[in-house]
Amino acid sequence: MRRSLAGLAFSVVLASLPGVSQAQSVAIGFGTLGANTQVGFDVGDRWGVRLDGSYFSFSRGVQGDNVRYDGDLRLMTIGALADLYPFDSGLRVSAGGYFNRNRVILDATPTGNVEIGNAFYTPAQVGALHGRAAFPDFAPYAGLGWSGNRGGQGLAFIFDGGVLFQRGSNVTLTSSGPLASNAAFAADLERERQAIKDDVDDFRFYPVVKIGLAYRF
Repeated sequence: MRRSLAGLAFSVVLASLPGVSQAQSVAIGFGTLGANTQVGFDVGDRWGVRLDGSYFSFSRGVQGDNVRYDGDLRLMTIGALADLYPFDSGLRVSAGGYFNRNRVILDATPTGNVEIGNAFYTPAQVGALHGRAAFPDFAPYAGLGWSGNRGGQGLAFIFDGGVLFQRGSNVTLTSSGPLASNAAFAADLERERQAIKDDVDDFRFYPVVKIGLAYRF
Protein backbone atom coordinates (compact mmCIF):
# COMPACT_ATOMS: atom_id res chain seq x y z
CA MET A 1 0.00 0.00 0.00
CA ARG A 2 2.79 2.44 0.87
CA ARG A 3 4.47 1.86 -2.49
CA SER A 4 1.17 2.41 -4.30
CA LEU A 5 0.58 5.67 -2.44
CA ALA A 6 4.15 6.75 -3.15
CA GLY A 7 3.67 6.09 -6.86
CA LEU A 8 0.40 8.03 -6.88
CA ALA A 9 2.01 10.97 -5.07
CA PHE A 10 4.92 10.88 -7.56
CA SER A 11 2.45 11.02 -10.47
CA VAL A 12 0.44 13.89 -8.99
CA VAL A 13 3.54 15.98 -8.29
CA LEU A 14 4.95 15.44 -11.78
CA ALA A 15 1.68 16.25 -13.49
CA SER A 16 1.50 19.57 -11.63
CA LEU A 17 4.97 20.74 -12.70
CA PRO A 18 5.35 23.26 -15.54
CA GLY A 19 6.26 21.63 -18.83
CA VAL A 20 5.00 18.20 -17.85
CA SER A 21 2.44 17.04 -20.36
CA GLN A 22 -0.67 15.13 -19.44
CA ALA A 23 0.36 12.33 -21.84
CA GLN A 24 1.11 9.86 -19.08
CA SER A 25 2.25 6.37 -20.02
CA VAL A 26 2.04 3.06 -18.19
CA ALA A 27 3.98 -0.04 -19.19
CA ILE A 28 4.52 -3.66 -18.31
CA GLY A 29 7.29 -5.97 -19.43
CA PHE A 30 9.97 -8.44 -18.46
CA GLY A 31 13.74 -8.46 -18.43
CA THR A 32 16.90 -9.41 -16.59
CA LEU A 33 15.60 -7.73 -13.41
CA GLY A 34 12.30 -9.64 -13.56
CA ALA A 35 8.72 -8.59 -14.17
CA ASN A 36 8.64 -4.84 -14.75
CA THR A 37 6.14 -1.99 -14.41
CA GLN A 38 6.65 1.67 -15.33
CA VAL A 39 4.81 4.97 -15.04
CA GLY A 40 6.13 7.84 -17.15
CA PHE A 41 5.61 11.49 -18.03
CA ASP A 42 6.88 13.64 -20.90
CA VAL A 43 8.66 16.80 -19.81
CA GLY A 44 8.67 19.05 -22.84
CA ASP A 45 9.69 17.70 -26.25
CA ARG A 46 13.05 16.18 -25.33
CA TRP A 47 12.76 14.89 -21.77
CA GLY A 48 10.84 12.28 -19.85
CA VAL A 49 10.68 10.89 -16.33
CA ARG A 50 9.80 7.33 -15.32
CA LEU A 51 9.10 5.51 -12.06
CA ASP A 52 10.27 1.94 -12.58
CA GLY A 53 9.98 -1.25 -10.53
CA SER A 54 10.93 -4.91 -11.10
CA TYR A 55 10.63 -8.15 -9.14
CA PHE A 56 11.69 -11.77 -9.64
CA SER A 57 12.32 -14.82 -7.43
CA PHE A 58 13.96 -18.08 -8.43
CA SER A 59 15.31 -21.13 -6.56
CA ARG A 60 17.92 -23.63 -7.76
CA GLY A 61 21.03 -25.52 -6.71
CA VAL A 62 24.21 -23.43 -6.60
CA GLN A 63 27.76 -24.77 -6.55
CA GLY A 64 30.04 -22.87 -4.20
CA ASP A 65 33.81 -23.39 -3.99
CA ASN A 66 33.39 -26.97 -2.71
CA VAL A 67 29.85 -27.02 -1.29
CA ARG A 68 26.53 -27.50 -3.06
CA TYR A 69 23.93 -24.99 -1.81
CA ASP A 70 20.20 -24.55 -2.19
CA GLY A 71 20.08 -21.05 -3.64
CA ASP A 72 17.26 -18.52 -3.61
CA LEU A 73 17.67 -15.55 -5.96
CA ARG A 74 15.51 -12.54 -5.08
CA LEU A 75 15.55 -9.53 -7.40
CA MET A 76 13.72 -6.35 -6.42
CA THR A 77 14.48 -2.84 -7.67
CA ILE A 78 12.51 0.40 -7.44
CA GLY A 79 13.87 3.53 -9.06
CA ALA A 80 13.49 6.79 -10.94
CA LEU A 81 14.87 7.45 -14.42
CA ALA A 82 15.38 10.61 -16.45
CA ASP A 83 15.16 10.15 -20.23
CA LEU A 84 16.66 12.39 -22.92
CA TYR A 85 15.30 12.05 -26.48
CA PRO A 86 18.12 13.62 -28.53
CA PHE A 87 16.49 13.10 -31.92
CA ASP A 88 13.02 13.36 -33.37
CA SER A 89 12.33 9.70 -32.65
CA GLY A 90 11.75 7.28 -29.79
CA LEU A 91 15.47 6.75 -29.10
CA ARG A 92 16.28 7.73 -25.52
CA VAL A 93 19.33 8.03 -23.29
CA SER A 94 18.48 7.18 -19.69
CA ALA A 95 20.13 7.70 -16.30
CA GLY A 96 18.92 7.39 -12.74
CA GLY A 97 19.12 5.33 -9.61
CA TYR A 98 17.45 2.36 -7.97
CA PHE A 99 16.65 1.22 -4.46
CA ASN A 100 18.37 -2.14 -4.86
CA ARG A 101 17.18 -5.17 -2.89
CA ASN A 102 18.78 -7.85 -5.08
CA ARG A 103 19.73 -10.77 -2.82
CA VAL A 104 21.02 -14.34 -2.91
CA ILE A 105 20.23 -16.69 -0.01
CA LEU A 106 22.31 -19.88 0.31
CA ASP A 107 21.64 -22.90 2.55
CA ALA A 108 23.42 -26.23 2.77
CA THR A 109 23.28 -29.22 5.11
CA PRO A 110 26.05 -31.62 4.06
CA THR A 111 25.22 -35.32 4.21
CA GLY A 112 28.79 -36.49 3.67
CA ASN A 113 32.30 -35.26 4.32
CA VAL A 114 32.78 -31.91 2.64
CA GLU A 115 35.80 -29.76 1.84
CA ILE A 116 35.61 -26.25 3.28
CA GLY A 117 38.60 -24.05 2.71
CA ASN A 118 41.69 -26.25 3.03
CA ALA A 119 40.27 -29.16 5.03
CA PHE A 120 37.57 -31.82 5.05
CA TYR A 121 34.87 -31.87 7.72
CA THR A 122 32.11 -34.30 8.68
CA PRO A 123 28.40 -33.36 8.56
CA ALA A 124 28.31 -33.40 12.38
CA GLN A 125 31.16 -30.88 12.54
CA VAL A 126 29.71 -28.54 9.93
CA GLY A 127 26.02 -28.65 10.83
CA ALA A 128 24.01 -26.33 8.56
CA LEU A 129 25.55 -23.54 6.50
CA HIS A 130 23.66 -20.32 5.87
CA GLY A 131 24.87 -17.62 3.50
CA ARG A 132 23.54 -14.29 2.33
CA ALA A 133 24.81 -12.04 -0.46
CA ALA A 134 23.55 -8.49 -0.90
CA PHE A 135 24.56 -5.27 -2.61
CA PRO A 136 24.43 -1.63 -1.42
CA ASP A 137 20.87 -0.30 -1.27
CA PHE A 138 21.52 2.41 -3.89
CA ALA A 139 22.55 1.47 -7.43
CA PRO A 140 23.07 4.02 -10.25
CA TYR A 141 21.84 3.13 -13.74
CA ALA A 142 22.73 4.27 -17.27
CA GLY A 143 21.47 2.98 -20.59
CA LEU A 144 19.80 3.43 -23.95
CA GLY A 145 16.26 2.60 -24.96
CA TRP A 146 13.38 3.02 -27.35
CA SER A 147 9.82 4.22 -26.80
CA GLY A 148 7.45 3.76 -29.71
CA ASN A 149 4.56 6.06 -30.55
CA ARG A 150 6.18 9.00 -28.79
CA GLY A 151 3.91 12.02 -28.95
CA GLY A 152 0.92 9.86 -29.84
CA GLN A 153 -1.60 7.72 -28.05
CA GLY A 154 -2.27 4.01 -27.77
CA LEU A 155 -0.05 0.96 -27.52
CA ALA A 156 3.68 1.15 -28.10
CA PHE A 157 6.68 -1.17 -27.94
CA ILE A 158 9.39 -0.20 -25.44
CA PHE A 159 12.95 -1.42 -24.94
CA ASP A 160 15.73 -0.64 -22.49
CA GLY A 161 19.32 -1.83 -22.35
CA GLY A 162 21.91 -0.65 -19.86
CA VAL A 163 23.96 -1.34 -16.76
CA LEU A 164 22.98 -1.33 -13.08
CA PHE A 165 26.07 -0.39 -11.05
CA GLN A 166 25.59 -2.63 -7.99
CA ARG A 167 29.19 -2.22 -6.81
CA GLY A 168 30.80 -4.69 -4.38
CA SER A 169 28.71 -7.25 -2.52
CA ASN A 170 28.38 -7.96 1.19
CA VAL A 171 28.51 -11.72 1.80
CA THR A 172 28.03 -13.54 5.11
CA LEU A 173 28.41 -17.28 5.77
CA THR A 174 27.74 -18.99 9.10
CA SER A 175 27.76 -22.54 10.45
CA SER A 176 25.54 -24.09 13.13
CA GLY A 177 28.01 -26.91 13.87
CA PRO A 178 30.10 -27.38 17.04
CA LEU A 179 33.22 -26.09 15.27
CA ALA A 180 31.69 -22.68 14.62
CA SER A 181 33.93 -21.12 17.28
CA ASN A 182 37.03 -23.09 16.29
CA ALA A 183 39.74 -20.83 14.87
CA ALA A 184 40.95 -23.26 12.18
CA PHE A 185 37.41 -23.99 11.00
CA ALA A 186 36.56 -20.27 11.06
CA ALA A 187 39.54 -19.61 8.77
CA ASP A 188 38.37 -22.30 6.34
CA LEU A 189 34.81 -20.95 6.44
CA GLU A 190 36.18 -17.50 5.62
CA ARG A 191 37.90 -18.95 2.55
CA GLU A 192 34.57 -20.43 1.44
CA ARG A 193 32.84 -17.08 2.07
CA GLN A 194 35.46 -15.24 0.02
CA ALA A 195 35.03 -17.69 -2.87
CA ILE A 196 31.27 -17.00 -2.85
CA LYS A 197 31.92 -13.25 -2.74
CA ASP A 198 34.27 -13.47 -5.74
CA ASP A 199 31.50 -15.18 -7.73
CA VAL A 200 28.82 -12.70 -6.67
CA ASP A 201 31.04 -9.71 -7.41
CA ASP A 202 31.03 -10.75 -11.08
CA PHE A 203 27.59 -9.08 -11.11
CA ARG A 204 28.69 -5.72 -9.70
CA PHE A 205 27.95 -4.37 -13.21
CA TYR A 206 24.60 -6.03 -13.81
CA PRO A 207 23.36 -6.06 -17.42
CA VAL A 208 19.82 -4.76 -17.75
CA VAL A 209 17.62 -5.66 -20.71
CA LYS A 210 13.87 -4.96 -20.64
CA ILE A 211 11.17 -5.27 -23.27
CA GLY A 212 7.49 -4.51 -22.92
CA LEU A 213 4.35 -2.75 -24.02
CA ALA A 214 3.33 0.75 -23.01
CA TYR A 215 0.03 2.55 -23.31
CA ARG A 216 0.22 6.28 -23.89
CA PHE A 217 -2.77 8.49 -23.21
